Amino acid sequence: MRFLAKTLLVFAFLSCAPAFAQEEPPARVGRVSLVSGTLAFYGPGDTDWSSAKVNLPVAAGAWLMTDPQSRAEMRVGADSINLSNDTQLNFAELRDQVMQIGLTQGRIDLHLRRLKKDQRAQIDVPRGGLWLLQPGVYDIDSGHPDQPTRITVFEGSARFAGGGIDTLVNAGEMLVVSGSDTLSAAVERAAPDEFVRWCRSHDYDEKRLAAPHHVSPAMTGYEELDAYGEWATVPTYGEVWFPTSVPGGWVPYREGRWVWIEPWGWNWVDDEPWGFAPCHYGRWARLDDRWAWVPGEFAPEPVYAPALVAFIPTPAIAVPVPIPVAAGPPVGWFPLAPGEVYWPAYTRNLTYIPNAAADRQPAIRKPSRGNCGAGAGSRRVRPGGTGSGCGAAAGTSPGRCRHNTAGSATTGRDGANRSIADFSTCIAPLRACNAACCQRCHGADTAAILERRSVQTHSAGPDASAGRAKFLTARPSAARQPPAGGLAETPGNTA
Repeated sequence: MRFLAKTLLVFAFLSCAPAFAQEEPPARVGRVSLVSGTLAFYGPGDTDWSSAKVNLPVAAGAWLMTDPQSRAEMRVGADSINLSNDTQLNFAELRDQVMQIGLTQGRIDLHLRRLKKDQRAQIDVPRGGLWLLQPGVYDIDSGHPDQPTRITVFEGSARFAGGGIDTLVNAGEMLVVSGSDTLSAAVERAAPDEFVRWCRSHDYDEKRLAAPHHVSPAMTGYEELDAYGEWATVPTYGEVWFPTSVPGGWVPYREGRWVWIEPWGWNWVDDEPWGFAPCHYGRWARLDDRWAWVPGEFAPEPVYAPALVAFIPTPAIAVPVPIPVAAGPPVGWFPLAPGEVYWPAYTRNLTYIPNAAADRQPAIRKPSRGNCGAGAGSRRVRPGGTGSGCGAAAGTSPGRCRHNTAGSATTGRDGANRSIADFSTCIAPLRACNAACCQRCHGADTAAILERRSVQTHSAGPDASAGRAKFLTARPSAARQPPAGGLAETPGNTA
């Protein structure tokens, strides 16, 4: 009877989970790509504005605002959106087929590079709505009650409707809309000004990039790869990208921070200007003592993931220095290798999970059955090392640990390079393995691993159980209006 009561309680709890856990999370996101001055951010579930930095993910429901002395740029896939001074906008919708922006005040410049027949790009201003009909360059000034709305089309064409006006705006034209209840419209010649020239000065020429030949332009952040790395073809993974601007000893997911953004939860925000695409798509592999980003098989519409890492629970981490109790338990993470599945904790949607979990890698080496496996992306440990109970070196006893770790604690000639991230990482990252086995595999070498920081740790990092609890109790409200005032009321708050 007690078991039946507990079972009914579990079913009752699951039935109360919010519907968005079943919904398909957005696969399409934007990112902050440039900040000149200060950019304020307000996301679903937030209670106040925060300061947005480069590479902050932006999804539906997000608000962005510049002050009178600041400008900013964000990119969604191949598209660029520039915010002028004293501008506030909201992403009312951002999905594969729809990008709808509410420009409540100020001015934006939008370079729309792609627009398929089944896609819609819409900009709403207080006087009406603007539908972009073709790829092109558009400049929209929302105006004020005593100032007109200006819609300029440098390339492409658009349709404006509102207040009894329904008209097309062609390339080379600027539509000037005035009035309040009854609107009037006039067409003038389009002419670039200082803000337009500023936007073009840091825009990119897609024809000069090599990245579109390797990944889809729909992958947000792809345009930064050419300037900071090089492409190569390797036998195991095909097309890979090597960062060339990193110091010796660099590893992925080290320099950056965790930011809570709904509906995903903890999102990794990398410090490198190129760090968005390699941290939210594909996998990382260690090739010839270098880290290589493996984008995988070409996907026309890649699916965003908040961080393609595996987390290590506190019992498996032995921190060599004391940590204050108030700082919270340490949390470790490491990048997933090609072929390792990413299982999101923020959704149960059966359409989304296969697309986000798979790296679409066409050629994957299967783990060896002779030990715990030198899985995809790993280097096999040389014979002669001492075993750790996990089959870390050739000839050791296999079978104790089934989470596919490859030689993370060997003490042979590879000792200088031994770390979880140097080899294959876990398909079921430690959480499916008993604590004793994980300690045998990783515990003895934890201090050396943390010293080299191949496995990243943080005393105040994301906690899986806390994240799940938050998802079950906090439902996002995309339509909620943010508090007025921006960052002036909350100095020092950082996203």
